[in-house]
Amino acid sequence: MVEASRRLKFPTLAGSSLPVTWRLPELELPLECEVVSALMVGEGGSDAMDFHGLEAMQCMIERRKGGETGVKAVQMVEGEAVWKAGEEGRWSKEMLTAALSRSDTPLGLTLVDGRTQDLVGSGELMKLVKNPAAYFIEYRDGLRTTMLMLEGALRDFNFAARVRGMQGIVSTQFFLSPIPNVTYSACLVSKIEEMFETGSAPYPVERTLLVSGVLEACLTSRLRDHQRLETPQLAVSYHAPRLSQYCRG
Repeated sequence: MVEASRRLKFPTLAGSSLPVTWRLPELELPLECEVVSALMVGEGGSDAMDFHGLEAMQCMIERRKGGETGVKAVQMVEGEAVWKAGEEGRWSKEMLTAALSRSDTPLGLTLVDGRTQDLVGSGELMKLVKNPAAYFIEYRDGLRTTMLMLEGALRDFNFAARVRGMQGIVSTQFFLSPIPNVTYSACLVSKIEEMFETGSAPYPVERTLLVSGVLEACLTSRLRDHQRLETPQLAVSYHAPRLSQYCRG
């Protein structure tokens, strides 16, 4: 479809509403920044909610120095292998803590009596999440990222990253307004209207092309006994727009 749009010279827009919804707090990574590592945490299962999480993470890291060059390899693991990978340092507990700190919907003891929780340090996370999943993504330029789907621990999507020149770990929540006022969908519709009015997409469709390929490869990894898979087909290159397209104010 993307190839056809190029050949026929019409604009194409696709993807999740998460990249264009509000961010709490507002966080825009500088264009051409050096992303050292990134982690996304979300709720729900596969495949539906994981697509949204992957696209939200991609809209952040695509702003890194040199632009997007594609994905070299992926691996998806589940269950106890997720916690083991954390103990081995394959994903950062510190970054997960930073991402979870942005959540408005931590489950467990917070629901019981309103207490604040250190879900990671207390070990409560492992009790709440019955079937965790980790998506490990290796980019062609050397960046490695992780998405953790932690159904049972929270009900929103949160991002954390280490960026050279920015102090500590930066993090934000991709805000999903509650039912019935799902106004984040209106944020996406406004981008569709903008494309029709201007004749050009406000952000590259290649983002969704890459994310869709990453998700397909991760699900293939799951079916192939959670093997690491090389992904030469995901050499998708593009540059992020100068300004992030999320709603502000």
